Amino acid sequence: MTLRWRITAVTVLLVALAAGVVAGFAYTTAKRIQYQTLDAGLLAASGQVSPRALERGGSRLPLSTYQPYAIALLRPQDETATMLLPAGNADQPLALPTITREQAQARSGTISMLPGEPTYRAIIRPSGPRRALLIVAAPVAEIEAGLRQLALGLALAVALTAAIGGLGAWFIVRRFFRPVDAMVQAASDIAAGDMDLRVPQASAGTELGELSQALNGMIESLTTSLTAVADSERRLRTFVSDASHEIRTPLTAIRGYIDLLQVERTNPSELERRALDRLTSESRRLEGLVTQLLLLDRIDEQDEEWSEFDLEPLVREYCSDLALTDTRPLTLDLAPTLIRGNESQWRQVLANLVQNIQRHTPAQSQVNVHLHHQRDAQGAPLAVLEIDDAGPGIPPERRAFATQRFTRLDPSRSKQTGGFGLGMSIITAVVQRHGGSIELVDSPLGGLRVRIQVGTKASHLN
Repeated sequence: MTLRWRITAVTVLLVALAAGVVAGFAYTTAKRIQYQTLDAGLLAASGQVSPRALERGGSRLPLSTYQPYAIALLRPQDETATMLLPAGNADQPLALPTITREQAQARSGTISMLPGEPTYRAIIRPSGPRRALLIVAAPVAEIEAGLRQLALGLALAVALTAAIGGLGAWFIVRRFFRPVDAMVQAASDIAAGDMDLRVPQASAGTELGELSQALNGMIESLTTSLTAVADSERRLRTFVSDASHEIRTPLTAIRGYIDLLQVERTNPSELERRALDRLTSESRRLEGLVTQLLLLDRIDEQDEEWSEFDLEPLVREYCSDLALTDTRPLTLDLAPTLIRGNESQWRQVLANLVQNIQRHTPAQSQVNVHLHHQRDAQGAPLAVLEIDDAGPGIPPERRAFATQRFTRLDPSRSKQTGGFGLGMSIITAVVQRHGGSIELVDSPLGGLRVRIQVGTKASHLN
């Protein structure tokens, strides 16, 4: 439930509670007044009644079509009261519940309810020297009916008040939340990449005004930091690219002089031979580093020409080398897959994947390669390349760093198990350049699964 609905619901509850309290007070007040008025009438009537006159057929009370009070007398020798004057219309008198001596004596001098059909409210008091008990009672059916109608009306009033209060609260909350909605929309646009946008400024001196000011300050600080990071990364990439180009020229000269020395020295000593071999291997390593740095630079520039090609023969070509060179168990399950992109970059991706397997997994460990098709959540066709190995894998907490540039997962910095930290970053850059994604997850073989997804041609889907 959203905050605005919660505020509205709480407002409705509070309005209903307040209206219910007022309605309850009004009902109890009306009921008390009704019965107080009735009790006053009973007291007045009991003081004016003459039992002897009623017994003789007369009455000090004026008789009319409707008699509001019933009058009865409990004589000393009787066990039940005798009706002297019934309540109601003259032709349709209302019955009075039977009143025993025990009941009358228990209620003598008080005003109480007499249950029955109908229910009466009665006052019982001594009358005359013979200690008879006079009973004056009034039916309460009309009062109870009026109170029920009052209760129903108050309940409807409470419900209507709560509904009106809830409707008003909803419109008021919607109006108050307009700045919040504007802030949310602005924050979403900023998160989507519009870093020049700012949160709308709410009224000064309010909580929303302070919030919008704080958010704009935070966004400004984050924008400055992101801009500084982007500038720093751009300068670093420019430096690496320039350095790579600069290193390539003297490196080529060094390789040429090494080759010249190897040709000219027909009978080199053991020390000279070892020195030339070491110079050759190290220059080749440096040349490989420069080549990978220049490859990353070309990928970042995004100026390569694209064409449509089938990925399946490339995967078969490079992955088959695992069975030929390492004689490791290899399973290939490949489907024809047309993608649009740069074929040479995908060759570099496959070469790096195969090199990683050769470098980081045992020579006899199983490798499964699966190239198939599927659709994403929006129904777009995808080509999915999954490479499973039975090697040691990568710990889950370090997989996020494996695709970053210059990241070496082997702290020993060994030439045999560690490279320049660019292999996975090249793979990631190429895949992202083609609008795809790469995941490193656990493999059913016990090692690492590399899953690459990239858009493909819909006509090749099963």
